[in-house]
Amino acid sequence: MSIFVSLGIYSQKGADGIINGDSDRKAAMEKMVSSVGGKLIDYHITRGQYDFVMIAEAESFESMAACALKAKAAGTLTEAVTLESVDLNKVREMGNKVDFSPPTS
Repeated sequence: MSIFVSLGIYSQKGADGIINGDSDRKAAMEKMVSSVGGKLIDYHITRGQYDFVMIAEAESFESMAACALKAKAAGTLTEAVTLESVDLNKVREMGNKVDFSPPTS
């Protein structure tokens, strides 16, 4: 399984639900991620450009993309960014195999 970091911005509807509602957003994220065979590792409301960060483990990028699309379709998010963690050693290994010649003038 891969690790995914999701950053999101709540819509007006989503923000209103957080402020005026009483639902446990971490539990909701856990339910959503597990519904596609994943596991929620952590979830935080954040200060700054994004309203929340979620770290999850899942089989595929597509499963996490489906979660983001479902939340957007429900009108609770205006923006969702999903990042996939990669193995630095594998990147280095592949980087050493790359045959690249920069342009010359």
